[in-house]
Amino acid sequence: MKKSLILVAIMIAAATLFAETVTCESKMGKCTYEITSNGNYSEDCICRNGEGRGEGGNYGMPTTLPTEDECLANLEKKCKDAGFKCENEAGECYIEQNGEYGCSCKGVWSANGAVEGGYHGIAEFNEETSEEENCNRLVEICGTEPATVRDVCEDQEILNQCISYIKTFADGCFELLTDEDVEEILDSPAYHYDYAHSQGLPGSIPKCCQMSELRTEYQTRLECLENCKDDNCCETCHVKLIPHDDDITSSEDGSDKEEVPTDGAAPEEDTADGDSAAPAEKEESKSDGCSVMLI
Repeated sequence: MKKSLILVAIMIAAATLFAETVTCESKMGKCTYEITSNGNYSEDCICRNGEGRGEGGNYGMPTTLPTEDECLANLEKKCKDAGFKCENEAGECYIEQNGEYGCSCKGVWSANGAVEGGYHGIAEFNEETSEEENCNRLVEICGTEPATVRDVCEDQEILNQCISYIKTFADGCFELLTDEDVEEILDSPAYHYDYAHSQGLPGSIPKCCQMSELRTEYQTRLECLENCKDDNCCETCHVKLIPHDDDITSSEDGSDKEEVPTDGAAPEEDTADGDSAAPAEKEESKSDGCSVMLI
């Protein structure tokens, strides 16, 4: 058994040892060619716009690697029509050789002139200057920092409407959303709150601000909640609930026991006088162990 394992290890090491590679790089991108000892051939080229082009296998593939000059010629051929890509913390831009460009900013769908998440136009393409122009355009359109919720909620009336939706859903199906919570959301990156439910927060204010169809859907759910008479209104009205691990852990490990008075009174004595108001209030305000996800 040990001899077999040693033999396998030697074979793997030999395959690695005798693998041949050729790599070349230019302003058009980068190519890497490889042939392993078992005859597998691979070609991996990444053009300057981030697009990958290549092929590989062992049937009908070349049995020798290209020279560095041939590698550069192949790179030029494969990426000759590739434009430029520029990206920063706020977004990314692409510019094609025909002058068409497209930029997208994180968290932005229709704000500040974006159409369906993008800014499009025509720019003069110059092989020597277009990459720099493209990066300048990205800064002009998206800046250098991700857009906040305030940035994408341009209409104050619509913003107030969206906040009202989210607060109603939170207060009715999760837990109170305070003014401080809302301010924190408004000053945070908009793309982060596209996934608000994964952070234990209800809904998405930036999407609500930018998409009229989502506001229509939220209005329908709000009216459903207001008129709902059953015991599962949050589910009935499609304000979907998912488990919230922190709340489940809290209820299971008895972490709410700190609410018991610390003056030495035993827990049994707290309810001995028949006063049920405090326990009732506690029951009503206790989290149900769910957070809100709006689909």
